[in-house]
Amino acid sequence: MAGYDVNDVAELLRQLGANDQLLAEAYVFGSVQGDGTDARKIAALHKKSLLRPDDEPGEYRVSAELKRMLNRLMRKQSSYRQLTDMGKVIDVLEDTVNDYRLSVVQDQQDDAEYYLDQLDDLLYEAKDNLNVSLDNMHYAISSQFGFVTTISAKVRENERALSYAQKLLTELQQIDPETCYEWMNWACPVELARKISGFIYWFNQTLPRLRFIIDSMRLSLFKLRRDEKQASLLRNMARYLHKHPEFEINEDIFEDKTLPVNLRFAAPMYIKSYIDVKETAHEQTLIEIVQSLRKLNTVSKPATRETSEVEVIENVAMSFSYDYFEEQTERLFEQAITIGEAISAVKFWQQSLAEWHQKAQHIDPTQWVELVFSSYCKLTNAQQELIDIRPKGQQLPGISHNWSYSDIVVKVN
Repeated sequence: MAGYDVNDVAELLRQLGANDQLLAEAYVFGSVQGDGTDARKIAALHKKSLLRPDDEPGEYRVSAELKRMLNRLMRKQSSYRQLTDMGKVIDVLEDTVNDYRLSVVQDQQDDAEYYLDQLDDLLYEAKDNLNVSLDNMHYAISSQFGFVTTISAKVRENERALSYAQKLLTELQQIDPETCYEWMNWACPVELARKISGFIYWFNQTLPRLRFIIDSMRLSLFKLRRDEKQASLLRNMARYLHKHPEFEINEDIFEDKTLPVNLRFAAPMYIKSYIDVKETAHEQTLIEIVQSLRKLNTVSKPATRETSEVEVIENVAMSFSYDYFEEQTERLFEQAITIGEAISAVKFWQQSLAEWHQKAQHIDPTQWVELVFSSYCKLTNAQQELIDIRPKGQQLPGISHNWSYSDIVVKVN
């Protein structure tokens, strides 16, 4: 229970104790008026989720959670049917409406009031549960699943939430809320018609909201998977550079006199993203900038936009395309694993050159060596543990720990 604040719990209990009479009246009589001398108390209880608005304007009922607790403590019979899905919710609502209709027809006012109260609780709980679920999904998307830290965990949470939302949408689309109008196909009281019509209106507004959430989840999942791929590429490249310290460049290399001019680095520049107002050298310049901004009293009019016609071209099916030479790098790695011997990337390029020319595919050897290195960095950890690469080249003059590579040898660990 360390995740809860003791003061918040104590404040909630004080609200219950200080407004015991008001909450008792709302529980026993069904609702209380929100105006008059108790308006401020009712507003505070509504803010604490102890009271909820009723269908009638200005009236408030006890919240479902508090009423469920009081029913259990008072050993009062409550609804024993679980609202597991919307189809069962419709069945439970239909049974309750039928019980209410029989009670009204037989002039059993006490039973009719009980069933109407049960119907109100069922409608509110069904709408509240689904609204809370949609709010949680929307918050998870807005916060980019901030309750987890790693990108892989965010992707899993997004996939799980998207699967749940799609199943929920499929289930809700199988329900026709217009059939609920048949529950009012008799001389029913106005309060029953108001509750049923309100439920139908809410249901019709929920489906577009759920579709919007699903579209946002798909877009978020695409971005997260793209970020995960980029992060994996950077981690693998960093891991490779960490294993090969010859790629590290000395920070004081710009001071080396023997280094060629075209490879010489400049000293780092220390740049600030703000102006030090305490610096007297900037005082006059800042004053001139402020005075010039104060003189700007003319509003620039937006430029007139040019209009042009948009030609809509008919959709044309595109054939599947792929990178031919990335497939050739996979063949290089596969050949090294199959043979079990080290293979030179340049030698593989020379052997495959005739076949590539027949297929009108051309690539320079320098670009081919760079592509082999880039493809190796894209491999997973398990694949990199199976094979390794060793660059071949010569040491650059004037640099102690850097090389100019002309070939890459792929070998099996």
